[in-house]
Amino acid sequence: MDARRQSIRAYLRRWTESAGAQLLVVDPADDESGLAEAMAGHGVHVTWVGDTLDGLVEFGRIDPHAVVVAPDAPGIAAGDFVTRIRRHGSPYVIASSDGLGDGARGQSDAIGPLMLAGASAVVLRPYAAQQVWDLMTHAPRSVADHATLEVGPIELDATAFTVRVGGERIADLPLKEFELLRALMLASPGVVTDEELREAIWGASERRPGGNTIAMHVTRLRARLGDVAVVRRIRGRGYSLTVDSA
Repeated sequence: MDARRQSIRAYLRRWTESAGAQLLVVDPADDESGLAEAMAGHGVHVTWVGDTLDGLVEFGRIDPHAVVVAPDAPGIAAGDFVTRIRRHGSPYVIASSDGLGDGARGQSDAIGPLMLAGASAVVLRPYAAQQVWDLMTHAPRSVADHATLEVGPIELDATAFTVRVGGERIADLPLKEFELLRALMLASPGVVTDEELREAIWGASERRPGGNTIAMHVTRLRARLGDVAVVRRIRGRGYSLTVDSA
């Protein structure tokens, strides 16, 4: 069971990095609450940096759906950071707070410049994934599109590990076949190379098998999908998934 759980966690990390919504956290504290791993379950990839200067770099690199900013992040002032990133679009900015205890007045004074600069909400430290997710659902850019993939009649939900065909849920796929289908759907109708499939299914750190093992999983996936899709082997290149457009 532990091995399967670890495999699922590794899969979620790979999936969110390649296809998930993006959340940038600018906070000098460590991710003690496990936000990054928990958000992967919502199809959100978390990039965590410790200061606002690195935050500017990562903001330009990943174009996040939302940004969480701690008022005490070093570098340029957090309010100035928010002003700068809002010049490049309209990111959904969330100010972080340590709560409303004895230092409530100080917290309010620290958050104030972020709200004036354009922050739209406040989240408490340590960050709770469900609270962050609830806030992200109000962002101008939808995050729902990153929870599912659709190719023709096939719909794959990477957070619930379910596959529906024509609206009907099919029997749960084994994890390797689920990852294989996900990789093919992301590229459809293009070709996914054998090396890309090894990376998608087994990751970079695990021992990765040869083409015969991939072919075995493809054969099983074809049987599960039946005639709703065609998984073709392109000799010397890889595999592609196509559906009838009629």
